Amino acid sequence: SPELCTAIGSKITSQHARGEAADFEIFGVSNKALADYIHDTLHYDQLILEYWNESDPNSGWVHCSFSEGKNRKQYLKAFKSDGSTKYEPMV
Repeated sequence: SPELCTAIGSKITSQHARGEAADFEIFGVSNKALADYIHDTLHYDQLILEYWNESDPNSGWVHCSFSEGKNRKQYLKAFKSDGSTKYEPMV
């Protein structure tokens, strides 16, 4: 909800606030393997491997959104640089 987004420091324009996105992990599955599976198999709008570190397969989490009729199939990696979050395309 917009209220929850505000409470946790997110934007009320986030796809989370519209019920179009979720952040998640699956116990026992590498977050990179999970994101790659989604990318290769499912329809989505944005897929972000957030703060994943190759040396720790369970680090970070997966953000996935779906927007009826306007999915961009954008696959990104989020990371911290100079104190702010940066995004780069996954290849």
